Amino acid sequence: MILIKKGTPPSELEELKQKAEFLGLSDKEGYDLLRNPLKKEVRNSLVQEQGHLCAYCMRRIPDERIREEDKDLSDTYIEHWHARSSESNDDENKGLDYNNMLAVCSGNEKTPGVTGKHRKRYFTCDKKRENRLLHVNPLEIKSIESIFYSSDGTIKSFDSDIDNDINVILNLNCSADAVTLLQNRKAVLDTIENEVYNMGDNLKQNCEQLLAIYEAEEDPKTPYIGIGIWWLKDQIKAM
Repeated sequence: MILIKKGTPPSELEELKQKAEFLGLSDKEGYDLLRNPLKKEVRNSLVQEQGHLCAYCMRRIPDERIREEDKDLSDTYIEHWHARSSESNDDENKGLDYNNMLAVCSGNEKTPGVTGKHRKRYFTCDKKRENRLLHVNPLEIKSIESIFYSSDGTIKSFDSDIDNDINVILNLNCSADAVTLLQNRKAVLDTIENEVYNMGDNLKQNCEQLLAIYEAEEDPKTPYIGIGIWWLKDQIKAM
């Protein structure tokens, strides 16, 4: 997971949000007002500011696993970090709050070779979370700084609530042939380690140079790069 820096929301979204708040609509009712082409514009804006990475698992989005024939599925979903409420709202409408929106992948909704009730064990990200309370927030530096990784690609947190989010609520360490998150994160880590050792003898300088490159990436960003950024910072700190 990497820190997401929010950009400016589409002006029409702000107007729609003000309308929903004036009418006292619930978060859910307000979000139901968001239709195409504005909804597509919002989705594209979120994807671009995230460097075409899922806010939670860092997979490339739009999700290439979703094909044109999957009429009932989307290759990119708009996620609300603060889950939408169905109760009437006299304050800010979180359903239309751009700062509450994230772009996420399909959550392994189209699980290869798995059918029936067993599919849910392979769901990740928003698809796994549904509307449950979430503590880890990719918009907050404190959350990101609590996260660390193992050499096999496992993602963890020093914060017990965030660690539970990672493992249970978002299922980001789901280990199965149908979900390759650990393997993909490990592959990025292995690549960056090799880069560092192939650049020359000054390992600290190598780490600093690579860290500057990866942190400066805008759009697109390298998939699963969170593990690489964490490792480079950890190496610099230890040298």
